[in-house]
Amino acid sequence: MINQNRLKNQFLKLVKIDSISKHEANIMGYLVSEFSKLGLRATFDQAGKYFDGEIGNLFVSIPGKVKSAPKLLLNAHVDTVTHSKKIKPIIKRGVIYSDGTTILGADDKAGVVAIMELVRCLKENNIPHGDIHIVLTVAEEIGLHGSKAIDHKKLKADFGFVLDGGRVNGIVNQAPSQDNIVAKIHGRAAHAGTHPEDGISSIKVASSAIAKMKLGRIDFETTANIGLIKGGKATNIVPDLVEIKGEARSHNAKKLKKQMRHMTSELSRACSKAGAKLNVKVSSEYRSFKVGENQEVMQLAKKAAKSIGIQPITKPTGGGSDANIFNASGIPSVIIGLGARNLHTIKENIPIQDLVRGTELLLQIVKEAAQWTVSKKKH
Repeated sequence: MINQNRLKNQFLKLVKIDSISKHEANIMGYLVSEFSKLGLRATFDQAGKYFDGEIGNLFVSIPGKVKSAPKLLLNAHVDTVTHSKKIKPIIKRGVIYSDGTTILGADDKAGVVAIMELVRCLKENNIPHGDIHIVLTVAEEIGLHGSKAIDHKKLKADFGFVLDGGRVNGIVNQAPSQDNIVAKIHGRAAHAGTHPEDGISSIKVASSAIAKMKLGRIDFETTANIGLIKGGKATNIVPDLVEIKGEARSHNAKKLKKQMRHMTSELSRACSKAGAKLNVKVSSEYRSFKVGENQEVMQLAKKAAKSIGIQPITKPTGGGSDANIFNASGIPSVIIGLGARNLHTIKENIPIQDLVRGTELLLQIVKEAAQWTVSKKKH
């Protein structure tokens, strides 16, 4: 039922359309045209204006004839991480790669084409289904900005399925919270050659604080990282200002709070010892979620997988996705994989068979949902 050649060719075409975060207008224009050919009208919210983006999130609603079925939210994000060259996909032994100079963009254009192929299959085969609400988000890769700024009035669904995972048999049912930290250390400038003792090196202070921080894998559900450090003006000037940016993630709220307190304490201690001043800001990026094994969205996903011969594996992830936002909005949502590997690197790839299999799973979820009874639905 899935048209494999069409799915593959659509993917190859889509990854060639540049769509780095905040610059998604071109790909959205293409998708609007594709939906229009299917007799569907796409609309947008104003999310882009909140983070200086070109465009907002795209919404398409497909009314279903099975009124007893749960309303499904299907999501993928259209943006990619930054890359400097045009993406040129190539196929080797049934696997799609880039030419080795860029990312591929399977994250998350695989999800986008799976949703597009689903819509085509539903129409071509007149498959009974309930109401389907498609949400294609922007600026996911830089902090879920699109979904965080979404028009919540447009989110009308009982269950959500986010097409943004890895292995096809993996159903991600939990993800961590993330807090960010931005710290500015103010030292004192001085000539590094004639009177360095009159200065306070903000770089040295920062180095001292970072060296004492617990970073990397803290425990089985907590991580932390200092990802950016910027400061200094010249080699002959004792640097008077350094800015540090980092993060911590955890599935446990108490552990996250403890880790952020530890990181800020080390910064404060180092500044106090050196006589430097500290300005620090901690902000929440998104909150964790955990969908229980017995929740209906999980039961639906697992039943669909098993019915087409996939043995589902429930697993957590260490990353955030639009699923965090949808769950926080009251729509129980899980993440479904499409086989993309080595994401965000020049080795990123996706086996064509996995892309097909993941799309088959999505189609089966919609079919199974049409059999769901009203008594099982929770509002």
